[in-house]
Amino acid sequence: MRRSDYKNRITVALAGTPNVGKSAIFHQMTGMDVIVSNYPGTTVELMEGRVRYRGKDVRVIDLPGIYSLGAVSEDELVARRAILELDPDVIVNIIDASNLERGLYLTLQLLDVGRPMIVLLNMFDLALGKGINPDPNQLSKRIGVPVIPTVATRGENVALAFDKAIKLAKSKQKPKRVLRTGKDTEAKIERLTRQIRKTIRSTPFDIPTRGLAVKLLEGDEHLIRSVARITRSGPVLKSADKLAREISRRHGEPSAHRIARERHSIADMVSGDVTKLIPVKTTVSQKLGDLTTNSPTAIPLIFLVFAVLLLTIVYAGGFLENLLLGSWNTVTGGLSSYLRSSGGLGQVIEIGLVQGIAGILAVMIPYILVFFLMLGVLEDIGYLPRMAFVMDSAMHKIGLHGRAVVPMLGGFGCNVPAIMATRVLTTRRERLISGFLISMVPCSARTAVILGTVGFFLGVNYVLLIYGIVIFLIVLLGWLLNRWLPGRVSGMIMEMTPLRRPLLKPVLSKTWIRMKGFVYVAVPLLIVGGFIIGILQVSGMMDAITRPLSPLTTGLLGLPAIAIVPLIYGFIRKEGALVLLFALAGTSDLLQFMTPLQLFVFALVVTIYVPCVATISVLRQELGWKSAVLITAGTFLIAVLVGGAFYHLNPLGL
Repeated sequence: MRRSDYKNRITVALAGTPNVGKSAIFHQMTGMDVIVSNYPGTTVELMEGRVRYRGKDVRVIDLPGIYSLGAVSEDELVARRAILELDPDVIVNIIDASNLERGLYLTLQLLDVGRPMIVLLNMFDLALGKGINPDPNQLSKRIGVPVIPTVATRGENVALAFDKAIKLAKSKQKPKRVLRTGKDTEAKIERLTRQIRKTIRSTPFDIPTRGLAVKLLEGDEHLIRSVARITRSGPVLKSADKLAREISRRHGEPSAHRIARERHSIADMVSGDVTKLIPVKTTVSQKLGDLTTNSPTAIPLIFLVFAVLLLTIVYAGGFLENLLLGSWNTVTGGLSSYLRSSGGLGQVIEIGLVQGIAGILAVMIPYILVFFLMLGVLEDIGYLPRMAFVMDSAMHKIGLHGRAVVPMLGGFGCNVPAIMATRVLTTRRERLISGFLISMVPCSARTAVILGTVGFFLGVNYVLLIYGIVIFLIVLLGWLLNRWLPGRVSGMIMEMTPLRRPLLKPVLSKTWIRMKGFVYVAVPLLIVGGFIIGILQVSGMMDAITRPLSPLTTGLLGLPAIAIVPLIYGFIRKEGALVLLFALAGTSDLLQFMTPLQLFVFALVVTIYVPCVATISVLRQELGWKSAVLITAGTFLIAVLVGGAFYHLNPLGL
């Protein structure tokens, strides 16, 4: 990149605690043009947006929501590394205006980093609705950086904040004030600060000397290692260790805990000084919030939300499937006939391309698209944490607590990030149980299989039955694991966010990002799989694969022998199992290829066993190979036994 390009580029980092509206601010600033990337050496995603603003290329980075820069969790580590190593030109610190004290704890840490910064008091309207009225001007005077009230969902003051952030980045104006700790601790910080100034010419990542002193006294291993690489830094590290021990002896707790306690005290004091309480009436949002957390109404609402979600996917997805498949069959009807009659190559093309794309249009786009859209709405409303709160007591029965509900609900979208999200659980026992159970949660790909077979050809009642069977198996397995595995469930502390109206741009952006991943990764694999099936069928090699496994498919499960191919492919991509089934059937009407009972058994088996190779990989990463193999084999065994029982007993009378 040319030097002039660097001069015209500005990097803006959005930082804040979870659920403060960072995503809404991000999308108001950047629109829909986003990039999702992993920070090197981590599995945490960063969102990046690029915009052109007054002759400058502005790169906006949405950091993970964190409560501190302590680098204890991977989210904290990624956020801090991004701030220090990417060296943003300005930090936009977003705070929930109704919970100022909590947000200011992170703000104080960001001030220590010494980057140009602006603070946004977001959801200001909700704060006023709760009777909380923080004064932005007074807060700005206390912390020494600009403070702007915003309502991101309506775009209020977001443009003003963005403009102010760009001006700060250009001027490189750093925070002016220092909020000092208690007298004793501050004396230790000042002593170490003076020694750093005398000894070290340039601090790591250009952190102000006082900020570096605080971090060394807290025992920050990352910065201690960075300082250790500086010539003649030994005396500084020795002094930091000695002063930290003095703080610990004086206050009877580790120096890091003492500094954190005093930082909380400063946040509480500043919040109290700049906030006025005003009388208000109970809002509709608060009333709805009470309905979602109070026992008499909360549990029925969970079932209602799930029913609405499922019915929307069934009917909206079914409508799209009819529309897309009808259009595709109309366009390719003559082409299919020509290819089938034009020899082996034409038949392979017809199976791999024409029928492969038909399967994709019948499965991937209609149902997965609608599911991701609905999931984005639920996330943006803020309903998922409330479900976790309500389900806490029930989750204890299966060895987990309410916090595990959020990863498990995420499993309905994709099991891979849901299993990674179990890192918020505190014990390996909980992560093992939740990982096993999440691998059985019907992800969007399995939902597409259910709806593309049972939902489309048999009706919504059979869809509900499959979900009921899977949920029963999850509860039963969780109960058994809770009894078999040693240990007990830890407690849960969870923040309850206010309900709010969903914002169109973030919802659409999340839907597009998730859908894009499916399309880019899955479509090539499915098309290749379709061509392989075409080659096997035309060459006559299919029997050599299906015949040895027919005792499993035709004997135990009662399926056509050839169905073993999509069942095996389901370990690679679950939606691929149905796409390849369409290709094998040679028709979009699967009832010409299977009986209703066979369709039900096929969908049930595909739904239960571990969803894909990516899930197996993340299970290995999070829990180890032994657990990954156990979960993979266990879910497949459960799927075969349950599917075989339903076929031979046929309790549904299909």
